[in-house]
Amino acid sequence: MTIISIEGASAAGKTTTSAALCAANGGFHIPEVAARWEKPQPEYPEWFFERQVDRWQIATEKEINALVTIDIDLFQPFWYNWSFDFTLFDGQSIEFLANFYRPLVEQRKLGFPDRYFILHTDEPNLRQRKAGDATRQRRGFEMNLTFIEPQKRYFEALNHYIPGLVTFIPSITIDKNVELISTELPNLNNTHRYSLDLFDHMVHWLSTNPATQFKSSNH
Repeated sequence: MTIISIEGASAAGKTTTSAALCAANGGFHIPEVAARWEKPQPEYPEWFFERQVDRWQIATEKEINALVTIDIDLFQPFWYNWSFDFTLFDGQSIEFLANFYRPLVEQRKLGFPDRYFILHTDEPNLRQRKAGDATRQRRGFEMNLTFIEPQKRYFEALNHYIPGLVTFIPSITIDKNVELISTELPNLNNTHRYSLDLFDHMVHWLSTNPATQFKSSNH
């Protein structure tokens, strides 16, 4: 069947769109790590990466009977940490990430979705949505605003390497998001799921393109 991943800035509508899309298409929604697992105490560096493996396993099991939407990219640790110059999470380097992830892709225990859908809207709209949603605290919202442009450039680079891997969706309303994504579902392919070429391209691009060159002076 089909596995997709929905990404975007905080308050762009990822979780709500993912859940609504699954409801409309009889799909299965896989929430972000924090919504499904509690961190161990003490937390070890690979714990969060291991949960991405768990999410991929769930996705491949559920896709037999349904569309699967993964809320937040399984490879997020790469571009998120890159967006902050690899200073987060005790300075985990891209080499550390690649050494953990690459064997898992090679063993087909972790893979790329058939399509990424990146929800985007302007900053005033994101702030308005955050203010209007009392159900979520959205810790780190201000910090996360700074990765919007680097994230966009990263996914553009992936899409340039494999045309059609990424679709950018203007997040106007949840219903419109669902409509736009649903029209793309028949056009997906999964020939790149376990592509080491794609993985190595991702690592190389992140290693050679500092995120700082894409950040606005306003942030």
